[in-house]
Amino acid sequence: MGSGRFTRRESMIGGVMGGAFLTLPLAVLAAEGTPTTPVATSAGRIRGLRSGGVSRFLGVRYGADTRPRRFLPPVPPQPWSGMRDCLVMGSQAVQGVVGGRPETAVDMNSEFTKRVLATFKATMEPGPGSEDCLFLNVWTPEASPRGRRPVMVWLHGGGFAIGSAGDAQYDGAALARKGGVVVVTLNHRLNALGYLYLGALDPLFADSGNSGTLDQVLALEWVRDNIAAFGGDPGNVTIFGQSGGGAKVSAMLTVPRAHGLFRRAIIESGPGLRMAERADAAAVAERTLAKLSLAPGDVRKLQTLDVQAVVRASAEAAAETRSPRALSPVVDGRTLPSHPFDPAAPAISRDVPLIVGTNKDEGTLFLAADPGFGKMTADEAKARFVRILGPRGEAAFEAYRAAHPSDPPTYWVSALMSDVPTRMDSIRIAERKAAQHGAPVFMYRFDWTMPTLGGVMRTPHGLEVPLVFDNPDKAPLLLGTGPEPRHLADVFSQAWIDFARNGDPSQPGLAWPSYDPVRRLTMIFDVHSHVVSDPDAALRRFWEA
Repeated sequence: MGSGRFTRRESMIGGVMGGAFLTLPLAVLAAEGTPTTPVATSAGRIRGLRSGGVSRFLGVRYGADTRPRRFLPPVPPQPWSGMRDCLVMGSQAVQGVVGGRPETAVDMNSEFTKRVLATFKATMEPGPGSEDCLFLNVWTPEASPRGRRPVMVWLHGGGFAIGSAGDAQYDGAALARKGGVVVVTLNHRLNALGYLYLGALDPLFADSGNSGTLDQVLALEWVRDNIAAFGGDPGNVTIFGQSGGGAKVSAMLTVPRAHGLFRRAIIESGPGLRMAERADAAAVAERTLAKLSLAPGDVRKLQTLDVQAVVRASAEAAAETRSPRALSPVVDGRTLPSHPFDPAAPAISRDVPLIVGTNKDEGTLFLAADPGFGKMTADEAKARFVRILGPRGEAAFEAYRAAHPSDPPTYWVSALMSDVPTRMDSIRIAERKAAQHGAPVFMYRFDWTMPTLGGVMRTPHGLEVPLVFDNPDKAPLLLGTGPEPRHLADVFSQAWIDFARNGDPSQPGLAWPSYDPVRRLTMIFDVHSHVVSDPDAALRRFWEA
């Protein structure tokens, strides 16, 4: 693909994609509902709030404080006596930096860029976070063992560096109410604290490159052991995530310890074919120590240094190595025995049905800070193709111009940034999953043009998230108002609910057949959703060649 292969495409919006959340005073929350009856968990009794036909339990501790166990595997919390009120979100993880060099010129101070950032930031609330972050949230129609409802566990986006389960668009109440499902969102360690691989320096830290992944496994084990008391079926769990969350789902499909903890999976705009190699991850760790003036033999001192200093040093080290997968799950032969979907789909998840898909214009979000956005000439667009792809740039430029002849040149570039790697890697995942001849895989593309910002962003990265959660009202700056966002939320959320319930995302009036490499049937979500065979086939064939 050339020397300019994409690094971290989220770099343009790294400063805003982290999600922190503000906790409301207890008196305010108490006014929003009535206390639930106590629920017994494996660590102790808790109580939440009930309103609008849904009970919510926020800030439920699933793991012990990680501060004394920095870079070590998580452990369950110490049991408590008495009652704990779970009324507010627990702390998010310490936030890092989504790095990587931009693929095009960047102007973060233009009025348009500021408007884009404000629009996407509206569903997020930034904050510094804490190492004591192993908390999850539960929304359920009824916290009673009588329920045995499907369980949907969300892994948040933000790469492996930033984000939280507390963004407004992730509120699970609407999805639980509509689908009769139990929704769980969770926080886990991120950036250096979750993925700095120190195992090559000290066997004590053999699992450090997957601390964040092991946090997620511990949360799924909590679901297995406790969700029945909240009305959920521990034998019918679906994991789903978008962007970095989709990559986390990809990795989880390969983790032996996670086998049997979920039955179905959904990857939204975050295909994770490959994760970090041990050698590359070890190089980042060594450079991190050097930046902190530590010798390799002093690696244990990282456990007591200022956490922000460690996070900053590791982010700088990762950027200098230019590894596209730095500070992400490591193929360590322990937690992660192999790459998730390279060279093939993981055999351990052969019987797990999968949904995978993308938004049509993922790349507009990452291109929005380019001073030429919306104004590029064909020659300027061609120069960006060459910058991104090197020797293959001119051929790719001609392929995209031929595929979208009526589009302004800006959208040839954004289409490239949508396809490589997100769209094409999602197709590869679907192909490799289908090749197992096990559980089905279903593919989608979201094509609806968002009306806000003059419609110039078309269908950008992340646009579907509030729709999947049936929360269009929580993202009016992003989605606009009126009947279309509500209709799309109805269709999207119902497909996800039906898949979680029985493994088939079809719904009345909208059949969704499984994907195979011959017909390549793909659901196109739009105002009038429909199935298409092999959309953008010419560009798929170009990348296959």
